[in-house]
Amino acid sequence: MIVNKSYEIASCDDVELNIKRDSLLEFRISYDNECEIETVLFVVSGLGGDADSSYKQHLAEFAVKEFGVAVVIVNYHCIGNRPQVGSVFCMDRIDQYYLAAKCQEIGIPLSGDLSSLESYQMTQSILLGLNQTLSDKKAKGELPDDYLMELSVTIQPTKNEYQNFGIMQAQDLINTLLFIKNSPPFKVFGANTDNLNIIMLGSSHGGYLAHMAAKIAPWLIDGVIDNSCYANNPFSFIGFGKEVDYKKYYGFSTTLFFNNINIFCSDKTYWTLNQNSPNYFSEAREEIRYLLNLDHLKIQSGYPKPIYVSYHSVKDTSIAPASDKAELYKILREFGFDATLNMIKDESEIDGKFIKNLEHGMNMSIKSLIKKELSKMIKKLKKVKKEPWNQKSISYKSVDLIYKFYEMDDKINLAISKTKQ
Repeated sequence: MIVNKSYEIASCDDVELNIKRDSLLEFRISYDNECEIETVLFVVSGLGGDADSSYKQHLAEFAVKEFGVAVVIVNYHCIGNRPQVGSVFCMDRIDQYYLAAKCQEIGIPLSGDLSSLESYQMTQSILLGLNQTLSDKKAKGELPDDYLMELSVTIQPTKNEYQNFGIMQAQDLINTLLFIKNSPPFKVFGANTDNLNIIMLGSSHGGYLAHMAAKIAPWLIDGVIDNSCYANNPFSFIGFGKEVDYKKYYGFSTTLFFNNINIFCSDKTYWTLNQNSPNYFSEAREEIRYLLNLDHLKIQSGYPKPIYVSYHSVKDTSIAPASDKAELYKILREFGFDATLNMIKDESEIDGKFIKNLEHGMNMSIKSLIKKELSKMIKKLKKVKKEPWNQKSISYKSVDLIYKFYEMDDKINLAISKTKQ
């Protein structure tokens, strides 16, 4: 019988920005209580449809029935950062500046303290009122019928979280794994959790986090299955792109909520491009999140090597450039990893079921990816004898900082130090 269990645990604080985390980490495990489990599959949600809870539950039960694995789905830090999964809109000081400028352009007066727009209720109220004012102006012929006011808006994630991007999210995956290994709710084959095969699978940002988890704790991850993850940091998704150009660097834009207003939505973040701020997203902060860092990949290659399988569209040129992905997998193979990249090159490979288009993500369902790759990876892993690994820490020099990830007290911890001059 399939059993579903939900947990809430304390995970990690934000060591980089010295912010204590208020929210608990939530995750769900699905498994057959009559089976001895050899493989644990983490299905790592990205941004968009695969973050929907009912879809995730369907995936979990499918994989448990078909492959006899335990499935773990983690609501990692800042996962609730899109409207379809509970986020709301607010306006920070940058958004407020653009709002005032746009209203002044067409003669709409604004009154009151704009700082109140940092709350969802006030933002919603003023945008609804502004949308109606724009409709009235169009009806009077004061504005063209096709006029859209272009505004910057901040996404306020659920649980009052924010976009740290990559590091805390990968730690959440590993902390979930360590919790399960320490207290497995299911029967473990051979009664030794060190022999469990751990596979992480995800699409786009979910695939990126699977790669990041393998980077920060390679001794714990046996396989990564990915669709269309980015190898480089997507400037638009971290949240501070609006400091440069809110209409160029943003998470998503839509007229769905306000038909006269095109809102350009950026994640709430405490990172900034202001070099005088302690929260400056420096080169070191960027490098540790960069999957293509040659020095970091060389260090990782000295640890147990996960098996990598990935799919990517050659036409993916903006969100996750295919050239970066090809370079990443070339380097992985040069360092001795079993790394397979399936580059989808043209329309002849679109079958309407597995590959549906050549855009980012190829509209590929996670279920299709599981069907195609999970059993093959499980068979590969069964042929690999797992050797004990006692060095449960890894350090990466990142420009002027050293990031040390280490396992202690059933958690993955992070310590950051300055490099010696």
